[in-house]
Amino acid sequence: MVGLALLLLGIAGFLYTGYRLRPAYHVYRGDTDDVITAERADGPVELEGTASEITGTVEAPLTGTPCLVYEYEVEEHQSSGKNSSWNTVDSGMGGLPFRLEDRTASVRIEPAGADLALSTSASTKIDGGEREPESIRRFLEHESDLESENSSLDLGVVELATGNDRKYHERRLDPGEEAYVFGQSRYDVEARETMRDISAVVGDGPDTPAFVVADSCQDGAARLLVRQQLSWLAISAIVFVFGLWMTAETGF
Repeated sequence: MVGLALLLLGIAGFLYTGYRLRPAYHVYRGDTDDVITAERADGPVELEGTASEITGTVEAPLTGTPCLVYEYEVEEHQSSGKNSSWNTVDSGMGGLPFRLEDRTASVRIEPAGADLALSTSASTKIDGGEREPESIRRFLEHESDLESENSSLDLGVVELATGNDRKYHERRLDPGEEAYVFGQSRYDVEARETMRDISAVVGDGPDTPAFVVADSCQDGAARLLVRQQLSWLAISAIVFVFGLWMTAETGF
């Protein structure tokens, strides 16, 4: 029975991973459009260009870097009995509407709700008991429910660090970077603020099978989206193979 349960769990994992890979599939199979065509587009559009600010930038929470879109992840090294592992204890994303411009025109992008495919721009490992950099201390005080792991136990002769090790990861789309967007275009005359702007906004919507914002070209976006799901694929494969072996050994 255990082997059969693991087999079913592995299959469920493959199905879940396939669901999570849908954005990568839609990004990979299409062709990019010129920005100017998005104004009268019927359905989803795929655009590449240079990203720039419209009303300003947002401050990335871990480094304080001005950017257009960001996401962050905090991993903590946790122990349970004889086992230990790195577990995600906090994550989030944010951003502001930005302009995407190519040789034909520019368009307003509203990134709320997007699947982000951003390269890692900053990654910091901090040992338990070590004082965090000022920007991360501000993040812990104002942006996160996490407490500082800068804690220790004074034994008189020696001071023993008691906090857990952490890794802080931040990924961003900065002004002036190359960007790729897969999303739904809707006509909006108020979006036209400069001579090159078209009367449209690209974002999430019911007629697009995916909404993706990336800091790379189309192929780079697809690779990043696939890479994000490799751990799920590996876990599902291990569970499935182990369940298959147990079923063959026991008949259940």
